[in-house]
Amino acid sequence: TAYFSGRVYRIDAPGSAPVALTGDVGANGGIVVREDGQLLVGTGNDLAHSLTGDLFPTSRLLRVDPDSGAVSTYAAGLGGIDGVALAPDGTVYTTTLGGRNIGRVTPDGRVDPAWARVPQPNGIAVSPDGGEVYVVQTTVAPGLYRIPVGDPAHPRLWVSAGVSDALALPDGLTLDGRGRPLIATHAAGEIWRVEDGRLCSVESGLHLSTQIAYGHGDRGFSAGRLYRAGVDGKVYEVPGGAETDR
Repeated sequence: TAYFSGRVYRIDAPGSAPVALTGDVGANGGIVVREDGQLLVGTGNDLAHSLTGDLFPTSRLLRVDPDSGAVSTYAAGLGGIDGVALAPDGTVYTTTLGGRNIGRVTPDGRVDPAWARVPQPNGIAVSPDGGEVYVVQTTVAPGLYRIPVGDPAHPRLWVSAGVSDALALPDGLTLDGRGRPLIATHAAGEIWRVEDGRLCSVESGLHLSTQIAYGHGDRGFSAGRLYRAGVDGKVYEVPGGAETDR
């Protein structure tokens, strides 16, 4: 997604020109790909919706067809959507950076805009077994939370950034094939991985990073390779995050 233009783009392979799938869909945020190939895109990721999203959850989660670019509303009534994560059972979780609420959309369409609460939530992912939701706290006291799906009222702080990384601005979150979280940092320019309860840098020099994701399949952005996107409009491969056991 492109924040400033509000468009959703498709890039088929490294070096390919981006293809605009949509027009301006409205301050778009996170994006996930469903098993059927359809895209789910968050909207309302702007200052106004972020600051008021907890009180006035009016943002939409859109479904976008990656072939035709057709756009439809998948769910409504969420806070300004920054992060989006998809669970194995099809449940969708969202974050609102300027608030505290974690939204939840069940496969049958039920929307809970305040399913859980974490300070300054940003990047979000779901554990491989679907039992926990992981959420990045970006500011004040950066860290990573674990939310039990069966007990969302009691998030647990998993790991905290050190004093030297208090202004790192951790942002996007993904999991590798072993279920280990990796976090893109906006200001520090590092990619962190959680290992044994600690944050370890696997790559540096990537300032303005907002999102990271692993490729899929054996063509284009291939499986096992980690890619980074940022507000600088660039996509980089991150060798330090590659899955060497593939």
